[in-house]
Amino acid sequence: MANTLTITACDNELVLIAYTGANSYQIADIKSGNNEPVNFTISLQSGQYTGPLNLNGVTAPLSGNYNVYLASGAYTLVATGINWGGPQAYAVSLNGVALKPVYTNPEVGVVWVSSPVSLQQ
Repeated sequence: MANTLTITACDNELVLIAYTGANSYQIADIKSGNNEPVNFTISLQSGQYTGPLNLNGVTAPLSGNYNVYLASGAYTLVATGINWGGPQAYAVSLNGVALKPVYTNPEVGVVWVSSPVSLQQ
């Protein structure tokens, strides 16, 4: 069964990474802002790594369902939010469970980092 990431807020940039003790894999690099709606899913499918999903919603809404392939195995997933200025918002869930931040900052730069979560692919 595929693991599903649901992203419902991203202002301004969200980077999702799955890592092991030997390597890391960028799952997605999402850009959004200007009050554009964000509501899409990423299904993590088992298979040869296909590289990251790159979406740019800075001037248009982001929606839909996307697949990213990742080899079978045990991973740790982490999300990082980057704010370019102005308001910020990040909301990501894995299989229906919200990722909780371990770091937040009201300024610009890296402003949101999720607590690492285990991911069995």
